[in-house]
Amino acid sequence: MAEFIGVVTGGTRGIGLGIAECLVKRNASIAITYRRDDQAAERAYQKLSALAHKDQKILLLKGDAGDPDTAARHHQAIRHELGPVTILVNNAGIMPSSSFDEISIDQWKETIRTNLDSAFYWCHCVIPEMKQLNFGRIINISSIAARGGGVIGPHYAAAKAGMLGLTRYAARELGPHGITINAIAPAFIEDAGIFADWSEADKDKLKQKVVVPRLGNVEDIARAIEYILDSPFVTGVTLDINGGAFMI
Repeated sequence: MAEFIGVVTGGTRGIGLGIAECLVKRNASIAITYRRDDQAAERAYQKLSALAHKDQKILLLKGDAGDPDTAARHHQAIRHELGPVTILVNNAGIMPSSSFDEISIDQWKETIRTNLDSAFYWCHCVIPEMKQLNFGRIINISSIAARGGGVIGPHYAAAKAGMLGLTRYAARELGPHGITINAIAPAFIEDAGIFADWSEADKDKLKQKVVVPRLGNVEDIARAIEYILDSPFVTGVTLDINGGAFMI
């Protein structure tokens, strides 16, 4: 995959970093974006650079993925430094927990903008060149909350559900151009998101929500990514990586 160029938004920690590692191990040059945490970004850059071969490049870009001008600027930098994007993983997101009674209008807008609008902005940037190449892989990182509601709040559930609608529509339109677009909906990933800081006792309680003997981990997501990358006949689907949580 040395000729492939990947982008992972929100790619400096957790699931995003695990996906970035997966792409680097498959010999892709990649760009990872992040919004604020410079220390986490530097650690991620060093980790990915150590995995890369001499013909691979790692590009680190700071900015708000939910801002269309920033997304366009980042895309231009990637196009200049690495080449046309052939793999896009829309992973950027926030998880502010609020009920209907608590959530503010600004919090609603910020969550939709960061979690859903960013996916559209990045798709809008990369799809024209993917069409020219007759190849592309777009993967949207959704959540079990998209179909099960979840516990974060209506803003998060709506944003993640929107990603599934975007995935299905784009799959129909882009399939004839050799571009696949799929979604991954994780749940209970113990080394990412809100669960990364939980105690072992709390994680043991969380295991009651799955039917397998353990919680998920970032490697489970990376395996799903590899399946999608290698599957030109799979598009418009959502892979549920949740330990069978839908059956409980």
